[in-house]
Amino acid sequence: MAARRPSLCLACQSRQAVIGRRRPSVKRRRMQTAVTQSTQHMMVTSPRAVVEGGKIMGGNISPGMIVDGGDKTWSIGEAVQDKVKEALHDLEVMWKQKHRRIEVLKTLSNPWPQLPPQGAPHRKDDQLLTLPEANAALIPHHIFRKKLSEAQQDKEIRGLLRVQLLRCQNPQDIQRIVATALVMGRSTQLNLSALHEPIMRALYRCRNNVSDATVLETLSGIHSRFKIYDVPFNPQLLSLGLKFAARTRSLKQMKKYLKAARESNTAMSSNVFRSIIAKFSIGHRGLGEIRNGRWKRHELFQVCTGFPECDHLPLSKQYHLGVWLDRNDWQYLHGWIAVLARCKDVPGLWKEWLLWKQNPGRRMPRALATRHAHKTTKMRGDYWFLEQMAYADGLKEAWAIFEETGLPFRMLKDRVAMKMLEGIEHCTRLDEDVRQALLRKYDHELGKMERALGVRWSSPTPVSGLPCARQTSEAEPPEGQHVELEDREDVLERLSAEGFRLEEEHGYPHDAEKVIDLKRMREEGLHEADEMGLA
Repeated sequence: MAARRPSLCLACQSRQAVIGRRRPSVKRRRMQTAVTQSTQHMMVTSPRAVVEGGKIMGGNISPGMIVDGGDKTWSIGEAVQDKVKEALHDLEVMWKQKHRRIEVLKTLSNPWPQLPPQGAPHRKDDQLLTLPEANAALIPHHIFRKKLSEAQQDKEIRGLLRVQLLRCQNPQDIQRIVATALVMGRSTQLNLSALHEPIMRALYRCRNNVSDATVLETLSGIHSRFKIYDVPFNPQLLSLGLKFAARTRSLKQMKKYLKAARESNTAMSSNVFRSIIAKFSIGHRGLGEIRNGRWKRHELFQVCTGFPECDHLPLSKQYHLGVWLDRNDWQYLHGWIAVLARCKDVPGLWKEWLLWKQNPGRRMPRALATRHAHKTTKMRGDYWFLEQMAYADGLKEAWAIFEETGLPFRMLKDRVAMKMLEGIEHCTRLDEDVRQALLRKYDHELGKMERALGVRWSSPTPVSGLPCARQTSEAEPPEGQHVELEDREDVLERLSAEGFRLEEEHGYPHDAEKVIDLKRMREEGLHEADEMGLA
């Protein structure tokens, strides 16, 4: 238990003393008082004390001098009364000033001093340019322009720009603010360049009303305007442009911002590197594909490994994503291996595997502060390469990694094990775990076909100890039947649909080169819509 710390001020100390003191008993005690003749002092005893022979605590007193305790008035000298009154008065003053500690702290950390610094022109409070709070509605543009032109100090200019940017809900408002600030003068331009955080917040707020492509166009317009007026473009805005270009699956914008980051010698941290790869939407759940769809595989491969127009350039002048890769840092290598696997670059993954075997993180493994089964950097890296190689359809290479690392097959995730069993012919270590996984894969594949056909297997006598009830011995024929769950016409229409798959593979870029005509699809849906009741 931590010790109680004293307060920093006398007011808090007195308040704690008043609150934390012991409460007297509610029951009043009846006291007895005795006064001796020799010493003329009072003696208080309990009510149960018995006075025998005029002796109390060894002293000789007469019974007439014993005063029975009761509500007696005490005679106190004037000096004592003055001291008590003074103490009570000081306590009252202290209680009235109980918030003095907060006032002192506000004085020490007050960002708005009462007096201006030496040499600065003094301006009254009513002359300061003020705007409503940032959570209010957008200020009319003519008022904002007038206030901005009247502002003289950098602090006032940045305050006006910040408040107006934090109210923006549409890209047009952001463009108008940027255009107004750029034509006001060099001081306003530099102050706008320093406000990269309000610009980023305004762009993110616009995502509630417009698409990511529109937000990227707005940011690209700001970048072009800054370049025309020779205004520094903050590296944070470059990183934001890379993220939105990755979101919108735009090869052109990725080239633009990667080149700008390379020319400005902008460093890319591991967080930014992983964030850009995450915006490629390579997760197996497919949540990132809902808003912007998927990348084309050959375009994403160019973003990662190099553009055709840069092949003749030296590595110091190339600007693809692999230029910022640091293979000695697992935070970089983790996402890099994942995106190569989604592009199904098996030769590139095998090359990275050979480099990983010489990596200090594998040759000199370190313990990891985790409860996961992969307790060292070597086990974590080996399993990640095995998993991503299986996702890239490099089953022969995946089984080679499995044999070289010696990982137990039961340690693999279910979807990784199902993927590797598609290339069981490359397995050189067939143990009981692999045999049981083959039975589970058989049941899994039958389940996918049953879901596609709209049927379900119903068995009255399930067999215990087997992955599914439809597997029985060869001597006994299988018992049970398939029960239809959907209409056959609906099932056949679904099976004959273009792009039908037994199981959707989320997170993989597509190979289709044709562009879907959304307008034609809407018109077909309009003419083929079913008629309902009266409108």
